[in-house]
Amino acid sequence: MTVITNALNIAYELAETENISLIMIGGILRHASSSFVGPQAERMLQDLHADHLFLAVDGLHPDEGFSTPDILEAQLNNVMIRVSSEVTVVADASKFSRRSLSLIGNVRCAQRIITDNRVDGQTVAKLRDKQLEVILV
Repeated sequence: MTVITNALNIAYELAETENISLIMIGGILRHASSSFVGPQAERMLQDLHADHLFLAVDGLHPDEGFSTPDILEAQLNNVMIRVSSEVTVVADASKFSRRSLSLIGNVRCAQRIITDNRVDGQTVAKLRDKQLEVILV
C-alpha cells in the first residue's frame, strides 16, 4: 500500500511500517494542524492519483458542504478530492452543522462520512438523502 500525506503526525506514525510506501507532500507548514499546504503541495499532488482519500474536516454542513478555517488547506483538500477515486470524510459530531471560513467542497464530492453516534438523526437522514453513506461508530 502507498500512503500519500501532508500531515507530519501521519508520516511519523507510518515511517517505520515496512509494508507501506510513504509519500510526504511538502509545502508551507500549517502549525495548527502540523500539515503542509500551499502551491508546492498542490503541484506535487496534481501528478498523483489516489484510490481512496480519508479527509478530516473542521466543518460539515449538509447543505453547504465541507470546510476548514485555513484557505490554503481548503485549496489543497480540493486538489486531494480531484485526484482521488473515492472520498471518505472523517468528522466527529462537533464538526456537524458548522461552517468554517473556507469551503472545501459540497457534500456530493464524498461517497461516505464516518462519524460518532452523537450526530443528530435528522442530519444523518439529510446526508443519506443526498446518497451519502453515513457510518456511525
